[in-house]
Amino acid sequence: MADAPTKTLIFEAGCGDCGRRRVDLPAPLPAIDDDFDWLVRDYDSFRLFMMEELAYRFPERRRWTPADVEVLIVEALAAALDRLSHTLDLVQNEHFLATARRPGSVRRLLALIGYDAPARQAEEIAAELPSLPTGSGPETPEAALERYWRLFPQAMETARAEGPRLIAEQKRMVTLADHAERLAGHPLCDRAAARLVWTGAWSTILVSLLLDAARKLDDPLTGPRAGPLAVDDTLWDQVQAYHAAAGLPLPPLSPALTTRQVLAIVVERFRLIGSEVFLEDARPVPITFWLSVRAKEGYFRSELIDSITEVLSSDAGGLFETGRLGFGEDVFASNIVEAVMAVDGVETVCLNRFKRMGEGAADQADSGVIAIADDEIAICQNIPGRPELGFFQITVNGGETG
Repeated sequence: MADAPTKTLIFEAGCGDCGRRRVDLPAPLPAIDDDFDWLVRDYDSFRLFMMEELAYRFPERRRWTPADVEVLIVEALAAALDRLSHTLDLVQNEHFLATARRPGSVRRLLALIGYDAPARQAEEIAAELPSLPTGSGPETPEAALERYWRLFPQAMETARAEGPRLIAEQKRMVTLADHAERLAGHPLCDRAAARLVWTGAWSTILVSLLLDAARKLDDPLTGPRAGPLAVDDTLWDQVQAYHAAAGLPLPPLSPALTTRQVLAIVVERFRLIGSEVFLEDARPVPITFWLSVRAKEGYFRSELIDSITEVLSSDAGGLFETGRLGFGEDVFASNIVEAVMAVDGVETVCLNRFKRMGEGAADQADSGVIAIADDEIAICQNIPGRPELGFFQITVNGGETG
């Protein structure tokens, strides 16, 4: 380290009060010429530069051969510098997602932008890795992912391309559509619709939810009170996977846990600060209708009734499958007639009655449409002994008796 300059106190004109300090600074360092090409990166460029330097320093020498010791040293240095340059490039590339090659680097870079690669590809990892040899001891999700990427590089390229795209994905619930889409994506919810309600002092976002299996928001998810609506292991596994992927906490499954409590966790995480969000059960609109069907010759009436009932059922694939009809979606008689006419053996269909449940509801068989409000959803589950969930009756004429 250079010595600090010496300070000298000088008094001029014989005045003891008129002193000043003088510091003699060292002379500035001479400028160093820099003729090195900093873009030199490979063996040939390093060798050429050093040979040019030798020729410049020893102008009297006119001939250089590969057998000269100076040339041998130059080539050895050029080879070493080439390897160091390559290593530097590799290390530099690992700092960027587009050029990183090591699975660990790609995973960490994706994590910096919020992409949880171990959770996103958990299903593929579980399907592929159990049959492959592993190291000693249990693997962490991160180690399993990196081993999976080394065996299947295309999976790493998929994550590399998907991660940056998800940066622009809207995760916060801002618009009404965001609220409905976020909650409808939860495994416990089939449909959702959001609307803005003025409470007298501020606006509140009210989200109507149609849950799976006709469950209500405040019904317990398990235990004796849940009865046949208790969640099974498969559904609860889906709920756990959803919360894990979104980084959400999840209380343990217990008789005191309700769907409202689970969905409130989602709302609190993704709602805007200062916005008020309330959840409510959807307003189901049970509908009823009567059909008169003429069967073709050679078809048994009882079998035709079973086939039509299956087509119009609320089970998977049926016309009134739970969640198929959305909020505010009107029910058209033409859809019912079209579905029944597609059944093999049906000759003609006549809709005799078509209305909402309840004595005050008018028959819409003539208009052919039952209007549904924005916060309502039509249902027709046709469960014996549960007419309040909607039902239909089928009368079959013609065909064969039996």
